[in-house]
Amino acid sequence: MKTVIVFDTEDQEGMKNTLKIVEHLATAYLGANSFLSGYKVPFGKIELIKEFRNYAVLSRDEDFGGLRHAKGFVEKIIAGKKQF
Repeated sequence: MKTVIVFDTEDQEGMKNTLKIVEHLATAYLGANSFLSGYKVPFGKIELIKEFRNYAVLSRDEDFGGLRHAKGFVEKIIAGKKQF
């Protein structure tokens, strides 16, 4: 089966629906739980609180209040969470 899907960048609702269709087709035909799972980072509430606490401890020792340090810390967490 071949399917052609139009991704109209001028229609925001249509773009969202296109992603839903692709997700559904990939799940149905590839057997994957989630085709776009690489873009979702699963966090449990307690786990996120612990990571935030680690960041708070680090920010006392150095200047971690800046955006660059926060971004680096979050990227480190996400890199450890990717499940491909």
